Amino acid sequence: MSFDPELAMRALSFLAVATTAIVSACASGSSSASSSPSPSGSASASASAPLGKPLIANIVPTGATTSRMSGTITMAPLDAGTYSVTMEFRSAPTNKQLPWSIRPGACGDNTPNSDLGSRSAYGPIQTQADGQAHVNTRLKLQLPAGQTVHVDIMQSNTQRDVILACGLLMAR
Repeated sequence: MSFDPELAMRALSFLAVATTAIVSACASGSSSASSSPSPSGSASASASAPLGKPLIANIVPTGATTSRMSGTITMAPLDAGTYSVTMEFRSAPTNKQLPWSIRPGACGDNTPNSDLGSRSAYGPIQTQADGQAHVNTRLKLQLPAGQTVHVDIMQSNTQRDVILACGLLMAR
């Protein structure tokens, strides 16, 4: 039996959505008082995080290439539209500048030109000779409340439709 990265990615996406739906169902059944209603009928991961609560994406290869790139992206909100972003990757293409973007929907939603915010807001990920990358940056971006969003790591600026790795951003 061989490992199918695309099947693994679909299983991870399904697991993330299912877990979020269960957590949302449990939270909506609680008796806490709230002045703002929660979105109803939504089984998607919320992209907006209360100030101080980070958004985290576990990045996995998509199977669109032979890339084995994996890692994590953590976005800690500093204010309503600014995030401190930390990225740690391994097994990335060596000595490359890789573009990345946050896009609506789950991994695999390849709607053209759907980057949230401007492309210039996303500085490239510089990989090292050993395939690792460590990035600490700030990102100014308004994330849509209550909408599922994901992070795509792309092959190059001229091949933005070739996704090396992807991860669903979720509040944790």
